[in-house]
Amino acid sequence: MAGRVCCWLLLVAAASSCKREEQSPPVYPAYGSYPAGGTPAAAPGVAAAGPASAPAVPPAFGFSCASEQDPQCPFGHCRGGRCGGCSSAADCKAGAECVPSIFGQVCLPAAAAAPPPVAVPAPVAVPPPVAAGSVNALERARQLCVQRTNDYRARVGVGPLTRRADTEACEDGQARSDSISRTAHGAFGQCRERAQNECPGWDGDPETVIERCLAMMFAEGPGDGPAHGHYINMTERKYSGVSCGFATAPSGQLWIVQDFF
Repeated sequence: MAGRVCCWLLLVAAASSCKREEQSPPVYPAYGSYPAGGTPAAAPGVAAAGPASAPAVPPAFGFSCASEQDPQCPFGHCRGGRCGGCSSAADCKAGAECVPSIFGQVCLPAAAAAPPPVAVPAPVAVPPPVAAGSVNALERARQLCVQRTNDYRARVGVGPLTRRADTEACEDGQARSDSISRTAHGAFGQCRERAQNECPGWDGDPETVIERCLAMMFAEGPGDGPAHGHYINMTERKYSGVSCGFATAPSGQLWIVQDFF
């Protein structure tokens, strides 16, 4: 199962995950990761339990689906032709929980149980940029992230983006920050980017995650509203550069941030 297209940034709910600047065309605060990867909660921690009929925030719009096996439904049940948004844990698949995000409540992988308290708090471990990956593997992943984005842009007659290698260390930092807070787009804006897509909490190696996550983002297709936000960011003509950052959470799940300039 894919980790958390926000940025559900994957599911991360309402078409997940794309974060954009306030200007024309309309801004679509993407949900930090792509839905298939699932976006972490907008605020750290698990939402407090409450009546299913009256969640703290309304359920996210989610994604169109036809069955439980649809790839865009890794964490939420396909109900009423949509998946990803939730009113309670009953709307989420096994191993997932219903948590709040900027688009409403979404299904995301359940957080691991907190360790028992200790007398002296242990320092927070910062996950490495890429799990057990060499510098060469990370470089291949960055190149693929840019190349595949330009391949999709070429399909719709839009010019290629230039790889912004000068900001990649900053994107790695954004990915690490989001993986720790479990919040897609939580560090948006720190690299002076104009828009952002994110693949939060995905399972798999970097190259596989890039191929699957970007394919799902592009599959949103043209249109208005957050349900098409990732596609809009990927194909926006006024952007000239793109940079991809990577981080692996202690759980082993991969977080990928894609910033547009």
